[in-house]
Amino acid sequence: MPADAALCLPVNVTTAPDRPRSFVARHRTALAAGGLVVSIALAVLWLFVVPERAESTSGVQQWLIRFGHSICWALLAVTAALVLLKAPKRVVDVTAWAALAAYAAFLGATVL
Repeated sequence: MPADAALCLPVNVTTAPDRPRSFVARHRTALAAGGLVVSIALAVLWLFVVPERAESTSGVQQWLIRFGHSICWALLAVTAALVLLKAPKRVVDVTAWAALAAYAAFLGATVL
């Protein structure tokens, strides 16, 4: 391919992947605040909405089914709060991965 082949590409082809990133960068505070509010609401909701499966289990499995989903949403709320506080990316990533782990534990307990 000739060296100047990249210059033949339409401008929007090379700039298109940056649009979602720039949108998120411009609206980072609003997105994090919205995520925080929604996550807190869902964490509280899932404290009261308990799957029927919890009644037929016991021990750790029952605890995970009863509280796992709520813990996941609470960790997502913490993640959104950390984004609002401009915490280091590593700290934000740890809480996001912990939320994923909590959800995986909830799903695992529900399926077993």
